[in-house]
Amino acid sequence: MIYLSDDYLTKYIDTFGYVISRSIEENYSLQYIENMISHSRFIEEFEQSNITTIAFSSSEKIYHDVFPLRDNPGYFYDPYNQYGWISNIYIHLFLHYQITFELMFMIFPIQKMLELYKLYHEMDVKQIYSLFEETVQYSYLDNILKYKHISVSELSDKSGVSFGTINSLRYNKRDISKLESQKLFKISKALNIKMTSLLTSLELDLVK
Repeated sequence: MIYLSDDYLTKYIDTFGYVISRSIEENYSLQYIENMISHSRFIEEFEQSNITTIAFSSSEKIYHDVFPLRDNPGYFYDPYNQYGWISNIYIHLFLHYQITFELMFMIFPIQKMLELYKLYHEMDVKQIYSLFEETVQYSYLDNILKYKHISVSELSDKSGVSFGTINSLRYNKRDISKLESQKLFKISKALNIKMTSLLTSLELDLVK
């Protein structure tokens, strides 16, 4: 469990917001942004409860660690705009549910968050928690399949794991923690996601 003091929480929210804001302003596609952030060193360290990088690095340095260097001198980030709100929600969702950012982006992609901002930016974060849980209708795996635009049949063909097994996982009728590691690896490889995202996605349905 990660605990952040108010100062660290503010710094992380501001840094994360800076990265999202600047990458969008520099016209990277939203899915590319989600993928690059999810697999960045500073996010992976944060997911492992290591806040050293974020604590001792500037927002600009972290940005250039995530994305190829582009000249944009004097880039100004406003933490009170929509990107600051989005960053705040992502960080609180992570701390509340302890899921990977990769998985979080599949449930609440940046595009969806931009749409939610118009309706929810003046509301309490707990209302976002409720919406988040409503979005996970069956299991997190179901959301992953929808994000990836892949059917159970296609995943079965790509992974070599039976349709019945994947379907039971999708509808949360089978415990992922008891699935053979080889099958977990095949499913995560076929989906091109981290195994931790796959494991987290099914274990934490119990949060609901």
